[in-house]
Amino acid sequence: MAATFTKTIRSEVELDLEPEANDARRRVFAEKTQELITALNDYEAGPLQAEFDTWIQLGDELPTEDWIVLTPSHIESKGNYVIQPDSSILATGETPDQNTIMFYAKAPQRNLTALRIEALADDSLPRKGPGLAGNGNFVLSNLAVAYEVPEIGDPISGEKSALPAKAVISNEVKLSATQATHQQNTGELSVAASIDDNPTSGWAVDAGGIGKDNAAVFTFAQSLQPSESGQLKIEMKFDHPNSKHVLGRFRLSVTTFAEPPVVVGGTGPDAATLAAVRAVKYGSQDPEQLKVAFAWFKSTQSTWTTLNKSLADHKAKGAGVKLTKVQINSENVPKLSHHANGRGYPHYYETTHLLSRGDVHQKQEVVTSGLLQVLNADGADDSRWAVEKPENATTEFTRAKLATWLTDPNNVSGQLAARVIVNRIWQHHFGQGIVSTPNDFGFQGERPSHPELLDWLAADLIENGWRLKRLHKLIMLSSVYRQSSAFHAERSKIDPDNKLLWRRTPRRLEAEAIRDSMLVVAGLLDPTMYGPGTLNADMKRRSIYFFIKRSKLIPMMMLFDWPEHLVSIGQRSTTTIAPQALMFMNSPQGRNYAQAFAAQLSTDAPITDAYQRAFDRQPTEQEAQLAEAFLKQQTDVYQQAENPLAAYTALTDLCQTLFSMNV
Repeated sequence: MAATFTKTIRSEVELDLEPEANDARRRVFAEKTQELITALNDYEAGPLQAEFDTWIQLGDELPTEDWIVLTPSHIESKGNYVIQPDSSILATGETPDQNTIMFYAKAPQRNLTALRIEALADDSLPRKGPGLAGNGNFVLSNLAVAYEVPEIGDPISGEKSALPAKAVISNEVKLSATQATHQQNTGELSVAASIDDNPTSGWAVDAGGIGKDNAAVFTFAQSLQPSESGQLKIEMKFDHPNSKHVLGRFRLSVTTFAEPPVVVGGTGPDAATLAAVRAVKYGSQDPEQLKVAFAWFKSTQSTWTTLNKSLADHKAKGAGVKLTKVQINSENVPKLSHHANGRGYPHYYETTHLLSRGDVHQKQEVVTSGLLQVLNADGADDSRWAVEKPENATTEFTRAKLATWLTDPNNVSGQLAARVIVNRIWQHHFGQGIVSTPNDFGFQGERPSHPELLDWLAADLIENGWRLKRLHKLIMLSSVYRQSSAFHAERSKIDPDNKLLWRRTPRRLEAEAIRDSMLVVAGLLDPTMYGPGTLNADMKRRSIYFFIKRSKLIPMMMLFDWPEHLVSIGQRSTTTIAPQALMFMNSPQGRNYAQAFAAQLSTDAPITDAYQRAFDRQPTEQEAQLAEAFLKQQTDVYQQAENPLAAYTALTDLCQTLFSMNV
């Protein structure tokens, strides 16, 4: 049977444990989504379309692109660079220790005011770049910009040149100011250092810019008025003494704005959008251009922006579906990290071997999944319980086979499983099972005290779909469960151990039930179900949510016989020791619970309310008199001690006493 679990590992998945509530959330979300979509569509088809038609007819100023990306005519470099679809330039192949990149591109329009260099991250670069150094950095040690015109003369004066054919006039473009989204410091590795006289200082982006997109803007001293025949020449030197501090991916742009935005990417429409807007403005009826122009226009309208943002925010918020993360044991699922990670131990072994004398170093043949033949009906074959494996199954379905076999009421296995679980539930309620050895139903175990009752309860469980809650209710409503604990001398002589259940044997609650009951009575219990556990002893959720860590066990739980969790415990031990009483009387937890208990009691009849909450009954006349005398006595003591909360403190003492009672 062990081979059934060969590849089974622990994992975590999210399950929908509130299907009805989540369906309601989805419906509300879908209705609101449709409402917002309808509002947006109605605005676009009505008022917005009318405003767009009016805008086309009016002489409003056309939009302009803030940053115009330069497409290189060619690049000169020691290293190899390849143009990417977004017009960025990416380094490939070997990286030189130092490099000079010459970038040539046609000037896109007149009145250029600044150059922008975007240093872009990329997965192919060390630490995602944007540099080629081992730490992802670069140093732009010098930047020079020039405008070259072939033989036709000065681009500004228009005078003819006396230079021979194929010669060019190179006009230096002076750089006057610098800004950057990020710079390594304000000294030798600042953006301003790229245009100083130091050949090794320059713009770098460590200390916050590694693995991120960065941008630097270099303002021209005078606006550039290029002609159609000229081209920009941009020289970037990377001469830092540290090797390979060269840009790995970059993109160059120019602008006509007097105060351009210092950003990565653009804040205005791109070139394609601008072309479509201009064409529509000048009378184009091309459907694609109209579509692009309308998309741009609506993005400039505050009403549309508000409606669109409401829809986007609603979708981003989602339906609020609540899924619960739970631990599962299955095959071919993501493994759950544990302390053996990285220590040479696999999360599971591919095969299970027969071990000679149980020694892992004496492996025999490989064994496959099987069932206990001793629990099978005569002549039954294991294939009888096989579950057909679906085509898209990710597991071997051997565990499904085992589960089917284990719960088959027509086989010995299912009949035994029903008897075992029924016996354990009976033991939970009465302190001792019908079979007093819950872990051993074999020949070495005890015989059942009421065999017919055990069989009847097992059959009832099977007939009612193995529903345990119903079985609990059936037992707790029985006359044997509800009988008195009064002692009877004659019956005691016949059955001194009460095996025949002639009386209700008084029992102490388990550790979890003690703590949880105190929290409930104190009004402190957090009923939140599912989710992660904790090692915090002050947690207010049910005790089942305590983590089990052998080096940090919960003191209160251990005090009341919390069992060893790494071995099978058929029946918990029950001890009565002095520290248990001291926990109620002196522990900070016990006192805190008592204070919370006292704080919620009725001011008109606190004693009656306290008994009702603690024991679900009214106090007897004697109990009421004793409690009243105790309250008066404690109140007088605290008043003499000038305690400003004498009455409340006395009531807290009473609540702590009720917690300590053995009733």
